[in-house]
Amino acid sequence: MYTKGSATHHREALLSSRNAKALAKQEQQQTHQAFTELCQRSHASLQTALAATGLGLWDWNLVTDKTYYDPQWKQILGYEVEEIENHHKSFERLVHPEDFSRVMAVLEDYLEGRIPVYEVEFRMLAKSGEWKWIFDRGRVLQWDRSGQPVQMVGTHQDITAQKHQEQALQQMRKRESLLNTIRKCIYSRSQLQSILETIANVVQQFLQTDRTVIYRFPNDENNMMAVESVKEQNQYIYTDKRQTKASLVFPISLKLEDYQNTISLIPNSHLQVVNQENELLGCSWPSNSWGLLMVYDSSSNRHWQEWEVETLRQVSVEIAIAIQQSQLIEQVHQEIASRVIVEAQEQKIAQQLEDTQQDLRNCREKLVQNEKMANLGKLVVDVAGEIYNSINLISASLHPVTEYAEELIQLLEIYQQSHPKSKTEFASQLQCFDLNFVKRDSLKLLWSIRSNSERIKEIASALWSFSRLEDEQMVKVDIHAGLDCVLRILQHRLKERPDRPRIQIIKEFGELPLVNCYASELNQVFMNILSNAIDALEERIQQDSSFLPKIWIRTEVINCHLSLVGNHNSQPSKQRKIVIRISDNGKGMLPHLKKHIFEPFFTTKLEGKARGMGLSISKQIVVDKHKGKLRCNSQLGQGTELAIELRHKTSTYADIIRSTSF
Repeated sequence: MYTKGSATHHREALLSSRNAKALAKQEQQQTHQAFTELCQRSHASLQTALAATGLGLWDWNLVTDKTYYDPQWKQILGYEVEEIENHHKSFERLVHPEDFSRVMAVLEDYLEGRIPVYEVEFRMLAKSGEWKWIFDRGRVLQWDRSGQPVQMVGTHQDITAQKHQEQALQQMRKRESLLNTIRKCIYSRSQLQSILETIANVVQQFLQTDRTVIYRFPNDENNMMAVESVKEQNQYIYTDKRQTKASLVFPISLKLEDYQNTISLIPNSHLQVVNQENELLGCSWPSNSWGLLMVYDSSSNRHWQEWEVETLRQVSVEIAIAIQQSQLIEQVHQEIASRVIVEAQEQKIAQQLEDTQQDLRNCREKLVQNEKMANLGKLVVDVAGEIYNSINLISASLHPVTEYAEELIQLLEIYQQSHPKSKTEFASQLQCFDLNFVKRDSLKLLWSIRSNSERIKEIASALWSFSRLEDEQMVKVDIHAGLDCVLRILQHRLKERPDRPRIQIIKEFGELPLVNCYASELNQVFMNILSNAIDALEERIQQDSSFLPKIWIRTEVINCHLSLVGNHNSQPSKQRKIVIRISDNGKGMLPHLKKHIFEPFFTTKLEGKARGMGLSISKQIVVDKHKGKLRCNSQLGQGTELAIELRHKTSTYADIIRSTSF
């Protein structure tokens, strides 16, 4: 049973409960509206932040494959919001075919836990038709109970400009590497052909073309030259069946201003090699063009990039530098060759002038020597004649004087015997006068006078023979007689002196024929050689007082050639050499001195002792006048030998004579 108070209380409680529910619902609505407004403000702030950073947001449900792409993500590619469906297939359709498999592989590695972060760069097709580089980064936010990914969120960032900069930098490095390779080749080589071949090869490998050709325009001196590099050997780009699809032609000019606006792109060319080359060579290229740099690519419709064109432009400049360097080197070589020729001619002229001056000096010296010898010869002939006449008179007088002296001595002896008891005065005088001594000594004196007069007569005869002037033509003479004549003249230098022993002459004479020669001049050669030998021996005697000086004189005949005449009645003819060797055991000479001894004015003697003309004149007499040879053999400390060779041709042995002893 309810009372009135209870009913009132129940109604109030029911009303209060309804009000609380309405209030709670109102509060819940207010809270949801506030959360929605907060989410909208957060989303707007997120979109503003993403737009400011250039990032596009994507949210992928891996179970349903539905994907949310925010407007910034679509705007990066230039699409409107409604133009891209919110599905993962939309993303897959826009990825570059060459990058798709790589993107999927990176995504699989991340979902399988092989890599900690999903990050990948690839290209996507923009609405404008260009390929934009995208940097994609994301992570899984939700996994199911079995550990499978359910929801993945990430961002896209446009890195096209950065990629272009990297590509430009990489292309610049590759271009600089190519140009440095070409420059090293140019600086390290001098042959233009080798340089051009290397350039063609490196350009072909750098651009990966089918063929690279360097043409040279023909001129008056050179025909057209082509240097080419192909991808494969025996590959011909232009044939009747194969046609090129992309070519690049660039002129090679020796003036840098010619490189402006001279690039030629030839797409879809369908010319055979002959027609194409004729057309290219017939184009209006700069007048200073040296040739063409041509690259071909027949494998695909290749689009030449600006950096490739610029690279070829710089390669053409380097080729021009190589050409100019080659021309400069060739010019330098020609100038050097010309200078070498001029210097050689100048040296030749200088040498000829020096030789002429030396010949003039030698001729003057020879004329002076000849004049002196002629005057000396005349004087010696005159003196020898006077001495000879006087000696003849003395010799003629000595014979009767000797007879008179002998008769007087005999008369004195008879007188002594017939008058033993003479007068006292005569006897005393005779005792003071030693008659026996006078008789012996007077005969000795007479015989001494006679012996020395004979000696003077021989010397006078030798002087006359040595210096006779009538031998202006070659006559047959006895070489041994000439040597003996010279030795008689030099006898005063050979004999013993207080300060040195006698110089021993050792003669080893062979059987010599009469030799056709200028006798007086050949005697002068013997005199010069023997005088030098005596000088050398005297110098060694001064250094070694116990030294025994010796001079050897050897003569022989050498048969050097034998020939038979066709006529059987004729006698056999022999080409023979007369060899005269004069050697001493003096101190000898060093090799560097020996090679100068036949030079005019050269001497090994002390200054003032000689004029250095003896052997020079001797060589002229033997070599120039007698067509013979004069050689010197010398060893330091052992002595010197001078060998004279004279030609002698004879058909008989009747003129061979035996030499006489000294």
